[in-house]
Amino acid sequence: MLQELAGRTGASGWAIASMLFFLGLWLAIGVATWLARPEAMKERARLPLDGEADPDAAVVSRES
Repeated sequence: MLQELAGRTGASGWAIASMLFFLGLWLAIGVATWLARPEAMKERARLPLDGEADPDAAVVSRES
């Protein structure tokens, strides 16, 4: 039944296309990460989170 439905609606083509899109995107992100300069990655790692003015000044208080 599912094979009939997939054959009539073209779902198998969409499934293959979505897998290829996912693989291509994953590979593009991997290559971009692999080729990124270490200095740029370190700079991005030190970016403050939303609402933080200074990442070094952020202190988490643990009140009981």
